[in-house]
Amino acid sequence: MTNRYTLLVGGIVISGHDEPDVSAIAWAEGTVIALGSDNEVRGTSRGDSHVIDLGGATVVALGEGRDARWPPDATLEVGGRADLAVLQRDPRLVDARGRQQLSALALVRGGRLIAGRLPVVPHRGRPKAPLAGP
Repeated sequence: MTNRYTLLVGGIVISGHDEPDVSAIAWAEGTVIALGSDNEVRGTSRGDSHVIDLGGATVVALGEGRDARWPPDATLEVGGRADLAVLQRDPRLVDARGRQQLSALALVRGGRLIAGRLPVVPHRGRPKAPLAGP
């Protein structure tokens, strides 16, 4: 039995550690298998991976609750659970009124989409079909 990898590339991945941000994350069977640059994470693919272009969206760890929080009460690390939130923008930024906006596009728990939609970025002139939640 093979496990299909899911790769999110082209975004900002904030691991929650003191590590620098990366642009991509990959997981299989609910476990994070790679964090790094787009090329590094694409290099983990065996060719049958589900690749999603984040289009600049931000990924943060999803803690115990049902909603994304900033700062998160969890981390993203290789070998850890693929519990994450895909946010429309970097949660470290504030709007013109000095407020932080935490707009979740998608929530993933154990590698499975549980709410929202992952970004749809046009590919070769045609949009890819989005993964919809339950």
